[in-house]
Amino acid sequence: MQKSNWQRQDITDNYLEQVRGGIPFGAEQSRVMLQVIEHFTPNPRKIIDLGCGNGFLAALLVRTYPGSHAILIDHSKPMIEAAKRHLHPYKDRCNIYYDDLTHSLTQYGERNSIDCIVSGYAIHHLTHEKKKELYQEIYDLLAPGGIFINVEHTASATAELERLHDALFIDHLAVCNDRDRQEVATEYYERPDKEDNILERVDVQVNWLRDIGFDHADCYFKWMELAVFGGVK
Repeated sequence: MQKSNWQRQDITDNYLEQVRGGIPFGAEQSRVMLQVIEHFTPNPRKIIDLGCGNGFLAALLVRTYPGSHAILIDHSKPMIEAAKRHLHPYKDRCNIYYDDLTHSLTQYGERNSIDCIVSGYAIHHLTHEKKKELYQEIYDLLAPGGIFINVEHTASATAELERLHDALFIDHLAVCNDRDRQEVATEYYERPDKEDNILERVDVQVNWLRDIGFDHADCYFKWMELAVFGGVK
């Protein structure tokens, strides 16, 4: 199993309580995800949420599409427990697995069988080579016309843009959580899970998707280092 700081309960709790709900333009990211899915793959029935966290994206999808069934995967046991609580109202339409995105996805579906695969702030923990391998596996699993959407933390194009992103993100978290900005900044820069981030620019990753064969591969929404991108098989 992949080693990371996300195995720790305190890091998971801090993310869910202080960060997840305070992500800038989080509602807009989810809205764009649904709009793109609805346009290209309306009424998906088989859904996979990779690195599901507390199951936020999967819950949104099964609520939006009553005929759907979702498979959720995460390598963090605290996140898995959070997902079970969050998805309890839909427990008959969800299967939640403790697994690692470095492992093969073939056990979760046959080739050309999945309508929609999503991921939220998870794939950036993989090495770039593993990212590309995962994107290929996603393509293989998707049914023709199936869609992949990644709501993701990506790399800035320059160091100065990264500094701007960090400053704006800290500002947003401080206001959202009604906390002292300096305290938030200290936590942000010293957070232990930062070492788990292996970021790549969104344009680079979109090109990977195009090379694999995805149609309509593009960045559908972007604010600083936060992006919604994907493609259609």
